[in-house]
Parts: sequence; C-alpha cells; structure tokens
Amino acid sequence: MPKTYTNVDAMTKLQLKIFLALIEVFLAQGAFASLNNPNTVLIGEQAGGMGGAYTALTGDPSSASFYNPAALARMPGNTLSAAVNLYQKYDTKFGSLDGYDQAPLRVNRGSILPIPASSGTVYTFRNFAFGLSIVFPHFDQYAGEIKSTNQATSYLNLRDDSLWVGGSLAINLDQRSSAGLTMYYTSRTYNRSVTDETTSGGVSTLTTEEKSFTQNSIVYILGFQHQWKDRLSFGTSLRLPSLPVSGRGTYYFAEVSSGGGPITPTVATGLEANTKFPMRWNLGVAYQVEKSWKLSFDIHHYFAEEYEDLNFSAAADHIRGRAMTNFSLGGEYYIRSWLALRAGLFTNLSSNQQVPNQPSQRTGDYLDMWGFATNLAIFTTKSTAVTLGGYYSGGKGYSVQRVGQSLEKLPKSQQLFSFLVGTSFYF
Repeated sequence: MPKTYTNVDAMTKLQLKIFLALIEVFLAQGAFASLNNPNTVLIGEQAGGMGGAYTALTGDPSSASFYNPAALARMPGNTLSAAVNLYQKYDTKFGSLDGYDQAPLRVNRGSILPIPASSGTVYTFRNFAFGLSIVFPHFDQYAGEIKSTNQATSYLNLRDDSLWVGGSLAINLDQRSSAGLTMYYTSRTYNRSVTDETTSGGVSTLTTEEKSFTQNSIVYILGFQHQWKDRLSFGTSLRLPSLPVSGRGTYYFAEVSSGGGPITPTVATGLEANTKFPMRWNLGVAYQVEKSWKLSFDIHHYFAEEYEDLNFSAAADHIRGRAMTNFSLGGEYYIRSWLALRAGLFTNLSSNQQVPNQPSQRTGDYLDMWGFATNLAIFTTKSTAVTLGGYYSGGKGYSVQRVGQSLEKLPKSQQLFSFLVGTSFYF
C-alpha cells in the first residue's frame, strides 16, 4: 500500500460503476486476433519468473502496467523502477522436425538476440499512482532454408516485432480495492523476403518476393484489483480493441528465367497496413505470505476475429484468429531474506485457426506451445535487486510458405530459450 492513505469511501461506488461501465462499452465493440503465440515474450522480472501469472499481484514496476494497471496504486514506496533484458535463442525448423529432446543440444549454436523486454517506473502519491512503461511483447525471426515435401528449397529471411510505450494511472478506491488504466502507443515492424529457385527441363527459374510494413496503434488496458483477505487477492484486466493510427507497406515480386523472356516485376508501394492486437481478458487469484512465499494462477482469454495485414491481395497475409485461452501458474519462495526463487508454468497456444491443407493465401502460423520459467532475485541492498534466470517455450504445428513457386502447408517446430537479466530500484 502507499505510505499515506485518505478515505475515499464516498467516491468508491461511483468510481467503480464508471469503471465497469467502460468495460461493458468496449466489450460491445468486438475483438481482434493476436499475433500467432501471445506468450512468446514474457513481460517483467517477477512476472516473467512466475510464467506471467501476475494479474492479482503487485510489486513489479516492469510488468504491472501490462498485466493489470490497478496494481500500481498498491505498490509500496514512492518511486520504483525496473528494467529487464532478454537474450533469446530461436531453434526453428520447417519440413523435417526434431523432437523436443534435440533442441537443447543446439542451444549453444547460432545467434542469440538481445531484446529489451520491459522497463517501467512508478510514482505513488496518496491514493494515486503514475507509471511509465516500455514493453516489447512480440518478437519473431528466422533466417535460413525451407524445404517442401517434394524437396524443393527456398530461403526465408523474416523479422517481426513490436514496441509498446505508454503511461498508466491508478487509484485506490478504498483500503482493499484499486482500479487503473494504461494507454500504449504501439509500433510494429515487419520484414519478409523469400528467394525460391526451381529447375525444370534444364531451365532454372528464380523467384524473389519482398514484403515490409510498419503499423502504429493505440492500446488501452483497464484493470481492477481487490484484496479479499490479508493473504488472498483477486485481479482482472481487459485489454481493449486496438485503435489504428497509421500503417504503410511495400511489396515486390519478380521471376527471372535462365531460358530468357521479359522480366515483369510486381511493385506496390504506399499500401495500407493493418495490425489488430488481441482483445485480452485476464483473471487472476493469488495467495501470499509477505516476504515468505506466494502462489498465483492466471487465465488469459483472447477473442476471435479476421483481418488482412495489407490491402493488396497478392501480398496480404490472411490472419484468421480464434477464441482461445492460455493459463499461467507461478510461485515465489524466499530462500533467505535476500534471495527469492521464482518458477512458473504456462501455455502458449496459437491464436490462429488451423492452416488449410491447400492454401491459396498466406495465413498466420499455427503452433500450440507450452513453457516453463524460473529465476532468482538477489536483493543486494534494501533498495536494489538483481534478477537472473530465463524461460523456455516450444511446440509443433504448421505454417504456409512459398516453396517451389507455390504456397504450401509445411510442418513447423519452434523451441525458444530466453535468458533474463533484470534490475530493480526502490526509493
């Protein structure tokens, strides 16, 4: 709780009614699909170590604005800040798939990518809290060859990520309840290039396809948190439909044949780009003994919708979202007063529908994944802490890719190893 508190019982009922009315209004607007697997990047140091089960908890300034902004008003102290960096190792394969036991053998091979996963600062004043947050909730990349069932080969270079920057405002409605609002300005950057070569009758045909776009949106998150008893807490949050701000993309496609003939490339610029981040409803419950141990469980529900990411049929990916639910279970145990161990399990189910057997257009990948997380928090002083750990997420499914001059449904597997380093300061 904040250091000072004034009685706001006279306003509590009105504030809560306004908060619930806002939820009802936005629920009536519909929902949007997510980007493949929404738990690929776990946000926060404490929340990340607990598998993302953080809707009913407070204390992590690097993640509270993202999971439940109402938690900001119940943080101790006046100023808190934290930063979390991830170092991710992707092991992605198309066509021939390895088992889960093979990926750890290659964890020391290939590139490891640094990602500034999240950072946040919180300032509490009487019944209010103000927060600034930067999160990196979505990242995907691949560079390498893709083989089809008939042994045709193409080469794919893909990078897809989004950065969210926002502010939060939270208020204590009474001694046990709080509500909050976060507004994020998002920036998504997508780049994909494919080179495909086939040979028939001594004639080779080289196909080159390039697609890129940037898109900006505004995302709102409403949150509510309630302390049922001294050790039992409840939290819920609603991420509202994203509001598009701008989006522009380009597309290039050309074929070159060794048999001669004219080159007729397709070039499209100034295309309208579209990204609809998911509408997400979180529900969490937590039991904790202060400075001893805590246990938390979250349900993350995503709603369904369809959209195309470019207004150009030859280049657009048809994203077919489905309603689905992910779960997170996490715990924290203080081994010593200066050392805490965190661990969690989580699902990372695909937000996309099944890939069709004979695709006529690219769709989002379908991979149902799961994962586990763990880290250690070392409290070096009363006001500083260092967190070390990581998490794993992996699964198998299908993807639509251009191979052998046509779109094919291909098996895909992905194993993701993330190494986490975080720092926190309390004043």
